[in-house]
Parts: sequence; C-alpha cells; structure tokens
Amino acid sequence: MRQKVNGRWLNRLRRWMLVRLEQDHPEYRQLICNNLERLYETVRPGDVVLVEGRSRMSRIIKFFSSSHWSHVALYVGDTLIRAGHADTDEYRRKFGHRSAHLLVEAYAGKGVVVDTLEKYRYYNLRICRPYGLKPHHRDRVIADVIDHIGRQYDERNIVNIALMVLTTLIQPHRRRSHRARLGSRSEFEVICSGMIAKAFQKVGYPIVPALKPMSTPGAFGNAIPYGAKLLMRHFSQILTRDFDLSPNFEVIKFNILGQSFDYQSLWQERLH
Repeated sequence: MRQKVNGRWLNRLRRWMLVRLEQDHPEYRQLICNNLERLYETVRPGDVVLVEGRSRMSRIIKFFSSSHWSHVALYVGDTLIRAGHADTDEYRRKFGHRSAHLLVEAYAGKGVVVDTLEKYRYYNLRICRPYGLKPHHRDRVIADVIDHIGRQYDERNIVNIALMVLTTLIQPHRRRSHRARLGSRSEFEVICSGMIAKAFQKVGYPIVPALKPMSTPGAFGNAIPYGAKLLMRHFSQILTRDFDLSPNFEVIKFNILGQSFDYQSLWQERLH
C-alpha cells in the first residue's frame, strides 16, 4: 500500500516538473523570421528539422549537449494523408490545409506525435538533408518513424545522455563503447534523436559513427572515404546536435533570398 502511495506522489511530482520545464523561457529570442512559403518550397520528406526550443527543458538539453539545438523532428510532408494511413481522416480534420506539411516527433510527457511544420514558424530552425540517400531507403526511414507514433518518451535516455556528457567533461579520456545502449532498453520508449537515428541506421546511413582504428593512416579513397571503416554507434547515444555535425547531412538554407539579395538595402540605417 505504501509503495502505491509513494508511486502516486512520484507521478504527481513528475507531472508537475514536466509542466514547469515545458513552460516558455522569457529570454528566448528568434534570430531571423522564417519565410514559411520558402520553407514549404524547399523542405522534402525525409529531411531532419532541428529546433532551438523555447522551454526551460530545452535550455537544460542545450546546456548538457553543448549545442544550439534542443529538439529534432522528421519531416514527412503529406505522407500520412497520401498513403491511406489509419488516422488519415483525423489528421485532415485536425490540421486542415496544413496536413500537407507534417512532422513526426517525440516529446517528454506526450510521446511520439504528429504535428505541423508551421508549429515552428517562430522558432530558430535548421533543415538537414541526408546526402545521397536512395529514394527507397528514404521511404523506409519515413515509414519506420511513422511506425513509432503513439509510443512513450524514454526519460531514462535523457538522464543517461546527461550523465554520459558530464562524465566526458569530468573524465575527458574516458570513452563509452559505441555499442553501449542508454535509456530504458524498451522498444516502446524513445527520444526524438534516438528514434530518427535508429530509422537511418536501419538502412545503413551514417550520422556520426565511430571510426575503426586505421590500419594505414591517411588511406583515403572511394571505398574508405573517412580514412577508416565505420562502426555504428547505438542509436540511443545520438544527440540532436549530431545531425548538424554530421558530414553526411546538408544544411538547407531555406531563408536565403537568392537573386534578389541586395544586401546593402537591408539595413534600417543608411550605409555611408
């Protein structure tokens, strides 16, 4: 009986903390206005969307990951309404015309959910596109992430990643095995970066892999472009920042002005 009471209080405390941590931080500043029309024209299904979140939780994640980005989602576009998904009608009713531009993402307290790309219009964003990803592999990545909709969020993974990063700071020469698995070890609990990393890894696409020690230092070539064979890290170790740091993801500048870029005319004060 006492255990049930303690469990109830712990769940209440957890919910209270999540509500507090998900509140917007008053010092958040959007660095540039996002052109939503250009974003829709540029983004493609299979692109990874990095977000600098507004919440207090986001600030904590940015701190322990030493990154500008606190959240990652996979853009699936109109896949969920085009492919005859079981919840297609629900998405059409819920999102209306915005259902052509959907994301799949994992959130603490919510689990894996579907939302619109427009949701992040007033956030700092980065679009990362997997370079050279074959179309049928892209479709498998999207399908795998969609299959996670409704699963729970793995809060233990966040805690373990924080401990991993702190351990690295305290003991910089200590390395965690690339095979080590963090979190609850449940197939039904994920975090945003791990869920997306797992989908890419299933088709053999590298994000930030470990390198096997080089037998011939400096031996770069078509078969070994990194100078050594790759070892796949466990997906639970992948952070949001890794999609940005990866040499295999292109950064897509959707806000760029293109041919109309007259940079001297942009300033409020006249240049002398």
